[in-house]
Amino acid sequence: MSVVLSVESVSKRYRIQQNRPFTLKESIIQRLTGRHNKGNTLWALRDVNFSLEQGRSLGIIGHNGAGKSTLLRLLCGLGRPTTGSIQRNGHISGVLELGSGFQSELTGRENLMTGGLLNGLTKRQVLAKQPEIIAFAELEEFIDQPVRTYSTGMYMRLAFAIAIHFDPEVLIIDEVLAVGDSRFQKKCMDRLADFRSAGKTTILTSHDMDQIRTFCDEVLVLEEGRVVMQENPESAILCYNDLMRQRTEKRASQLSGETIQTKLIVKQGSRTGTQEASINNVRIYDEHGKPANNFYSGESLTIVLEYSLIKQLPDLAIILGVYSDTNVKCFETYILSAYATFGSLTVHGNFRCHLPAMPLLPGRYYINVGLYPVDWSFIYDYHWDMHAMSISSKKKGTFRCFWRSLSGAGVVFSSC
Repeated sequence: MSVVLSVESVSKRYRIQQNRPFTLKESIIQRLTGRHNKGNTLWALRDVNFSLEQGRSLGIIGHNGAGKSTLLRLLCGLGRPTTGSIQRNGHISGVLELGSGFQSELTGRENLMTGGLLNGLTKRQVLAKQPEIIAFAELEEFIDQPVRTYSTGMYMRLAFAIAIHFDPEVLIIDEVLAVGDSRFQKKCMDRLADFRSAGKTTILTSHDMDQIRTFCDEVLVLEEGRVVMQENPESAILCYNDLMRQRTEKRASQLSGETIQTKLIVKQGSRTGTQEASINNVRIYDEHGKPANNFYSGESLTIVLEYSLIKQLPDLAIILGVYSDTNVKCFETYILSAYATFGSLTVHGNFRCHLPAMPLLPGRYYINVGLYPVDWSFIYDYHWDMHAMSISSKKKGTFRCFWRSLSGAGVVFSSC
């Protein structure tokens, strides 16, 4: 197969200036008086090398700040590397930021036309594809409204539909599939599978390791702007988790005696984290509000997560999953920003997750929960196989998740 992308010794440097002058006069005075501040240097990428063959799907993983978005922007031609070179064969389309390139005062239809013309299509070609794009984005009722009135989900649907329907040789997607409901995410993944079946090439970044496992042939692991490995998905994810563990241990050692000593005893499973935000207790209640660990398939349950903070944190991310006793993930939901969902965090508090129905096969399951900083760079506290429950055969139903704080405010987070 032919190589569609070749990255050779690519590095990217940014200069961060302090006391930046706001006018030409201020700039001249600073230089004449010798007070010119050159600022600090930040290397977002360091000596990155890889190549990608036609028809392959490459995943790129790493914590926020590892250099993923910088690399994708360079691959799309949005900027030049400080050193090194990037060779491209064929048209590349990218969905890097929600609505990037959209003009807020233009309608969705007008932005669709602009995007098509910028991708090298004629007006007639864009008009021919327009109905299919609008239908895929599910924006028939809103396509003639200014995009400034769109929700983030509507932005994502339109941006993804435009990118994939203009038939690029290489499609680059940066995290945007984390936005929107699970139904539309599945629709996007099905469309990407069709795109791959047509012999096209994709590059995807995601914090959802299931997407990486399912969709990618190989995965690039970035850490502090450098390539740690380029391997099969399982090996790369193990490497990513190990880097997460190392960062967590390093941060925990720097905190010395500052962390909270929680009273939660680990009787089974394992626990890791810096404990800057600690999960003090996880309680499971049945549909009558009584503590329980035994349920029938299809019954509802409520999980209450009690937490404490070593000091006031501006925000954190929450993850909750249901796993079988053979470590098969049956369900997982996460909140990228507790502040955006629930408001300001208290030093001690609770989160509640209500599952209206659990269509699980009989057996033993575990509720695995974790708290992270919003950049997912290390772990505050994660409980693995510590909180067990058993399911007996009875009835089946749907499986939806509703998160809310105990104060009563809430939001539907996901459904599957």
